[in-house]
Amino acid sequence: MSALPLARTPVAPESTDLPSGTTPPAPVRPALGRRSVLVAAEAAAGLLVALGFTWIGTTVSVNPMTRVGQVSGLAALQLRFILVAIALMVAWLAVGRWLSRSTALRLAASSVAGLASGLYAAGIAVALRGTWWPLNGAHGDSLQLQDWAVMIQEGKPISGVYPPLFPYLLSYWTEYLNPDRPGAALKVLTLLLTAVAGPAVYLAWRLLLPPLWSLGIGLASLFPIFTAAKPYVDIILLVLVPVFARFIGSLINAGRRSTRTALLLGAGYGVVFALFFLWYSGWFVWSAPGALACLALALVGAGRAGRTALLRAGVTLATTGAVFLLLAGSYLIRLLQGSGTPDAYMYFDTQTEPAYFAMWLGDLPGGYTHATWPIPGELGGVGVFVLLLVAGVGVALWLGAELPVVQVAGSFMVSAFLLRYWFASHMERDQLVQLYPRTSSELLYCSLVLCGMAGYLLSRKLAGRTAAADGALRRPGTPAVKTAGAVLCALTLFSALAGSATVDRFMPSDQNNLGRLSWVAHTDQLPNGKCPKYAPGGHCEPPK
Repeated sequence: MSALPLARTPVAPESTDLPSGTTPPAPVRPALGRRSVLVAAEAAAGLLVALGFTWIGTTVSVNPMTRVGQVSGLAALQLRFILVAIALMVAWLAVGRWLSRSTALRLAASSVAGLASGLYAAGIAVALRGTWWPLNGAHGDSLQLQDWAVMIQEGKPISGVYPPLFPYLLSYWTEYLNPDRPGAALKVLTLLLTAVAGPAVYLAWRLLLPPLWSLGIGLASLFPIFTAAKPYVDIILLVLVPVFARFIGSLINAGRRSTRTALLLGAGYGVVFALFFLWYSGWFVWSAPGALACLALALVGAGRAGRTALLRAGVTLATTGAVFLLLAGSYLIRLLQGSGTPDAYMYFDTQTEPAYFAMWLGDLPGGYTHATWPIPGELGGVGVFVLLLVAGVGVALWLGAELPVVQVAGSFMVSAFLLRYWFASHMERDQLVQLYPRTSSELLYCSLVLCGMAGYLLSRKLAGRTAAADGALRRPGTPAVKTAGAVLCALTLFSALAGSATVDRFMPSDQNNLGRLSWVAHTDQLPNGKCPKYAPGGHCEPPK
């Protein structure tokens, strides 16, 4: 099977799945009201499971400052995870029998996404049990955010180049829900954002793919990319790629819509991208060259369908840009004016071999040194995992180079590489870092996306089906119960194992690793002058 060219009219889905952004014949799709109910139920299932399991994590009673307590806490979470998963499985079977298999599959996939990030958040709750402080207590970025929250309450200006949305949310949350305790407010927001990350990423991929593939790509990228230390940062990257791919698809098929619809669609995307940008703008910087390339390709693709299609695509794009500038223009100007702000913070990753992006250690490398990191690979210094990523990238480009999601992931990847190497190559001359190691997250994510698409397209090729070129690639029909059940069980097991391993890295440790962040939260004196419940020996120190 070969992917269809960008300008070709996509094949209408044959299932009653989520809307694909196209306008197929009426008999093929359910009524708008029913689709809306299904989408709402799918979203609600993931969020309820995520938040519910996070709450369950707060009931685990252990001392997280001892290794025995940490192991007991991890085991308690796994026990609860299995019991909840079994209960959800029974519920899925009941829904499939009473309603439909397709509805049950949607709810099941969304629930597993919520269960995965709920486990992550519950583990952080166990690691922070007994302290008001968030990860890293009153130090580093955590302290900076808390200071900004107080400054906003006092009517003082904060950094003009840092994305303002999260600091303002933290300030309002502190004022109304945790008065005079911005640290406690940040802890709660950290848990909530970590919990909802799974459903958010899953729903973003549902704009393009069927439930099981959305869940697979979402889970494969959630644990290695998303960090609970700064959850508001990575969640934007994880949802930006699928949302932007859907936007590119809408431009390609703009000729099939009226001018009014094109205007409304553009306004909607403008709002979404502005909110993403104001929440965290860093990924927009690294992705900008790739995004421009994708937009140019989309306009070329729309132009192949005729002048009207090109004009409608232009209307959609112009409206998106206008609304984006209306909402985020002032911040964009401040960001551009401050683009020359030097960043000379040298840390472990800034001296790591620059082509390596599969894992990163930040400024908490633990026991590794530059002599032992990155771990030498088996083939020319390249490890098996990276070789699998390379193979996945190649297959995705082979089978789906014309598809918007492949173009977006590939273009973002090239863009991140170019900017990464540009700043790294000038590091000695300028003695500046300019945050270039953060591109590792984007490079790994785009690689995982392309690997996921390679698997999806291979399955379509083997099934003899063709792919749509508008970005909505849902496979017609619902998988057999046995197939869906096997995949869900496998992904649930992966969530349990990856979640436990990820959470274990955040368990308190007086070493130079991620555990240091929660250790600090237990050893910093609380704002009321008391020590956290499990401070070693009952002793703590005022934050410096």
